[in-house]
Amino acid sequence: MTALQDHTRSIIALSWSRMLGLPDEDLLGRPARHEITRADRSAVSFLQLFGHTVLSGPAEVLRRARDIDDAALAEERCLLDLARQHGEGARSRGASTLLYAEEPPSLGPSALGAVSYDQGHVREVLAESPADDVQVSGIAEASWSAALVSEDSGAALGAAGREVWSGMLAQLGVLTAPSRRGTGVGLHLGAVAAEEAFVEGLIPQWQADSQSAGALRIAAQLGFTSAGTQTVVVFDRPAVDPPVIDQP
Repeated sequence: MTALQDHTRSIIALSWSRMLGLPDEDLLGRPARHEITRADRSAVSFLQLFGHTVLSGPAEVLRRARDIDDAALAEERCLLDLARQHGEGARSRGASTLLYAEEPPSLGPSALGAVSYDQGHVREVLAESPADDVQVSGIAEASWSAALVSEDSGAALGAAGREVWSGMLAQLGVLTAPSRRGTGVGLHLGAVAAEEAFVEGLIPQWQADSQSAGALRIAAQLGFTSAGTQTVVVFDRPAVDPPVIDQP
């Protein structure tokens, strides 16, 4: 993997700033920690991007986190413990590595099957896969999706999806049918999704579970470059900030 060009970095930083509600230049200047108070109190998120960090969540969580350094906050366990001090039912959505591509991957024909845009094939993969994997992939809600289908059996081998973030980033998701994992299906579908993103003038973004060697390996093979991380904790029950009591 090579370093991203300044132009690409600027687009990525601008996209995240707008999604988070920060001023456009905040993630482009001198590295700093930024705080965002979440009025809905539904989640806590810690983002690291190009040297900047952004912590968003309930006001009480932000206050407690000010004495914790960035390296610790990026750890899934630390952020989860912090959230549990504030609200009931806190559960981790995991830590992910944010990766981006600047050039279309080399995409030759697949010996495994043919690409299908039939949503019936996509639904076949979703139905066959564990619910947690489906949720992480984001394919069920994706605005664009495709599947890889065996030309011999007609069975769907895997699916890919894409959501457009802030009009500039293509958030990609790939899901391989459980019986086909480790056969190259995910790699081919990732290449298809990335190539389609470039056709639309978007920068492909891959959020890989930081503990998933397979996902990170596919990203590397497709030419993606790591730019940061994101750790997210959600609340099953909306958290409520404690009342403020004036001290005598």
